[in-house]
Amino acid sequence: MKSKTILIVEDEKIIAEDIKNTLVKFNYKVSEIVASGEKAIQKAEETKPDLILMDIMIEGNMNGIEAARRIYRDFEIPIIFLTAYADDKILEQAAESSPFGYLIKPFEDRELRATIEMAFYKSKMELALRKNRNFLLKVIDTVPNNIFVKDKSGKYLMVNNSVAELFNTTPKKMIGKTDRELINKSKIKNEDIENLIKDDLNVITGKKKVLIPEESISLDDGKKIWLQTTKVPLDSPDVPEVLLGVSVDITALKNSFHRLQELMEETVNGLVSAVEKRDPYTAGHQRRVSLLANAIAVKMELEKSQADGLRIAAIVHDIGKIYVPSEILSKPGKLTTAEFELVKTHPQAGFEILSKINFPWPVAEIVLQHQERINGSGYPNGLKGDDIVIEAQIIAVADVVEAIASHRPYRPSLGIDFALEEIDSQKGVLFDEKVVNICLDLFKNNEFAFPELQR
Repeated sequence: MKSKTILIVEDEKIIAEDIKNTLVKFNYKVSEIVASGEKAIQKAEETKPDLILMDIMIEGNMNGIEAARRIYRDFEIPIIFLTAYADDKILEQAAESSPFGYLIKPFEDRELRATIEMAFYKSKMELALRKNRNFLLKVIDTVPNNIFVKDKSGKYLMVNNSVAELFNTTPKKMIGKTDRELINKSKIKNEDIENLIKDDLNVITGKKKVLIPEESISLDDGKKIWLQTTKVPLDSPDVPEVLLGVSVDITALKNSFHRLQELMEETVNGLVSAVEKRDPYTAGHQRRVSLLANAIAVKMELEKSQADGLRIAAIVHDIGKIYVPSEILSKPGKLTTAEFELVKTHPQAGFEILSKINFPWPVAEIVLQHQERINGSGYPNGLKGDDIVIEAQIIAVADVVEAIASHRPYRPSLGIDFALEEIDSQKGVLFDEKVVNICLDLFKNNEFAFPELQR
């Protein structure tokens, strides 16, 4: 795999060389070290690095924030700020240039590596989303709108070709006729036309503009199209009480929205793979936890949006382990106190990673809380009872069940039955009683089973 190239912008030579040595150790390639914003812009254009580490206070007439703003605007190269000044004013100015991360000096090698890797993930995701967004804009630009004007009796005074195509006729032949008079040739099903007629009449009599964010129309060939429609009542000297309607075909937009959701899940799966490659003993752990958590959510009848957020959070709940050395994750013996304390940092680390991704659900908060327990004995914040979001309480149960039932570096699988006995004994103490009972029912009634695991 080709090494990623990084440009260092740092005017303190000793620090710059130290960063360079660390990057080389982690198999990154350093294209160059420069000390000013002007040089940074020049080298960014010449060498096109994959990422730039940018000190905020540097030599020259241009600080790192301004240089970063110009570089990202012109070349779209991801930038991580390095600074020893963490006051709010500087951070606020830095945020305006859309950085992909911050590192406060001095920082640890592992912080540097983790921040760089997350910047690459974020850059990849934003590039894919940007490409898809640009595609959607082209789709919208090329989709012809349906434009029509009707009088209060429902007769068409003006239509364009897009409307006429839906009625299998021409605009000229539609003028002076109503939808009912055109219904025999129309591609639109009769019941949908009747609904459109009622909507039009309500707008004219109510004399109020109406925006219909989305409405579906079924065609006679079985297809369904989605429209976003604005209907406006108008009065003119010649024809009082008329209706102007403009509909935009959003079918492609709705389909593309589903593709955007798929793209987000592909990005999440990439994060999952990154953790599992470092921790082979728990390969598939997060996916199995997600499956059980989703089954519990369905049986609890959580709202779809809430269940979707839970599923995503469950599949990345251990992403913070990317900060934990792999030799600790795969250690065959018992962890020392110090090692366990390091492992316990993974919910907070996961929160910091995921909070930089603009999920439509509180994924970062759920991941932060998944090791909390209802009696306050969990970590990292010792939350109790209802202070823990229900999604995190569900993941907590699913996580324990899967972990006990699976092979671990320090022990063989203890089996599903043992795992279920464990959560049953701790319901109302460590785990939410309702969540535990639903989980037990799923296995008791053979409504759920982990793939590749046997009781």
